[in-house]
Amino acid sequence: METQSLATLEEIRNAAQEIDQTWQTMDQRYNKLRAMEEGPLKAAIALKYSKELKTYLEFIDASPLAQQKRRTYEVYRYALDVYNRATKRADIFLNYCKEVRSNWETERLRLIEAERREKESQANLLVAQQRQAEVDHLKKIGKPAEAELVAAAPIIPVTVTVDQDAGKPEGESLVPVWVPKCDERGEIEFSDLTAFLVWVAGTPAHHHLVKPQYGPLKKLLTANRGIVQPPGLVVEKKFEARTLREVRDE
Repeated sequence: METQSLATLEEIRNAAQEIDQTWQTMDQRYNKLRAMEEGPLKAAIALKYSKELKTYLEFIDASPLAQQKRRTYEVYRYALDVYNRATKRADIFLNYCKEVRSNWETERLRLIEAERREKESQANLLVAQQRQAEVDHLKKIGKPAEAELVAAAPIIPVTVTVDQDAGKPEGESLVPVWVPKCDERGEIEFSDLTAFLVWVAGTPAHHHLVKPQYGPLKKLLTANRGIVQPPGLVVEKKFEARTLREVRDE
C-alpha cells in the first residue's frame, strides 16, 4: 500500500467544486445536443464532444483526485480486512460463550426439575406410608370400618417447589428461544425437506419461508413458543440473553 498521505476533506471538496463548474458547461452542451434533430450536423457535434469527453476522462484518470481515490480504496480495503478479522474472532468467541451458557441453562433446568420430581415422589411416598400406617393402626385396634374409610379416601398429591435460580451464574438472565438446528457449516437442518416445502406451499402466510432463513424461522418458532413447528424442520430449544450485542447475528 502506498505511503502517501490522504487528502483532506477540504481538498476533495475543492476538487468537487471545480468539477461541478466544468460540468455546468458540459450539461448545457448535453441538453442542447439532445434537443437537436437527428442528422449529420448532430452526428458531427456528437463526434466532437466524444473526443473532448475522452480527453476529459483521461485527464481525470491521471489527476490527483483519481490517485487519491485509489489510495483511499486501498486504505478502506485494508481497514475492512482488519475490522473483519477483529470482529469475526470476537463473534466466534461470543457465539461459543452463548452456546455454553445456553447448554448449561438447559442442563440446570433439567437438574432442577429432576430434583423437584424426586422430592415430590418422596413426599408422596411418605404420605402414602403414613396413610397405610393409619389404616393398619385402625385395623389393629379393632376399627375395620374406619380403616376402610381412611383407605378409600383420596390422597391429595403433594406439590414441591424448588429454587429455580439454583446453579445460575450471578447476573445471568436468559430467555427461552426455539430455533432451527444448523449443521457445522451453519446450514439449516431438515429431517424431510420435501415435507417442509409442502407445508410452506400449503400455508400462504408462510410463503416467505420457501427460501429457509434462520431469522424468520426463529421468529416464527419463538413467537409460538415451539408449539408451531413446520414438519421436516429440526428444531432446538435454546436460551439466550436479550441484549443488542448478543443477538446481533439474527
